[in-house]
Amino acid sequence: MSTGQRQPQPLRIVYRVPGSPGKPPSADYALAYNTSTFPVKGLSPPSSAIPESKSNLDIKSYHSQLSEPSPLNPPNGTSCTIIEAPPGKDVPMHRTESLDYGVVVDGTTELVLDSGEKRILKKGDVFVQRGTAHSWRNLTEKSDNGGVLRVFFVFQPIEKVQLEGGKTVDQDLSLSLHGA
Repeated sequence: MSTGQRQPQPLRIVYRVPGSPGKPPSADYALAYNTSTFPVKGLSPPSSAIPESKSNLDIKSYHSQLSEPSPLNPPNGTSCTIIEAPPGKDVPMHRTESLDYGVVVDGTTELVLDSGEKRILKKGDVFVQRGTAHSWRNLTEKSDNGGVLRVFFVFQPIEKVQLEGGKTVDQDLSLSLHGA
């Protein structure tokens, strides 16, 4: 920082899957980038050692996703997405089959877990969703960025979460529609 002053440390939260399930995103999003493999393969440019068919596979995969983009990561791939929730808009309870790194870019949100736990997150706060069911409430004041909540995400694939007794937890973007 040019002033020589340290900025306050952002809030960082890491959530784990509880022993029981919980409660579909409904917001605008921009797919910044994604890959179809993890770890990412085919980053090399074409050369005498790398044929065109095996080069720049991440870029080719990303371009193929642009015709029908999804904010979530492709199976076994990653996704970098910016989600925007309009003023007063809530994102209903849902669970993704991914490890999600998130940073609040603009606004204020209340993160609600299916356990009932709630946290207020503000611009600069960092959180990690580990396959948990969650929802968002946009608490951004109209005077702040026109009331728009903007969150930057990186979604990564995970193995299925397994609970007591061997039950697995699947992705469900409609938990709020059929209860938790």
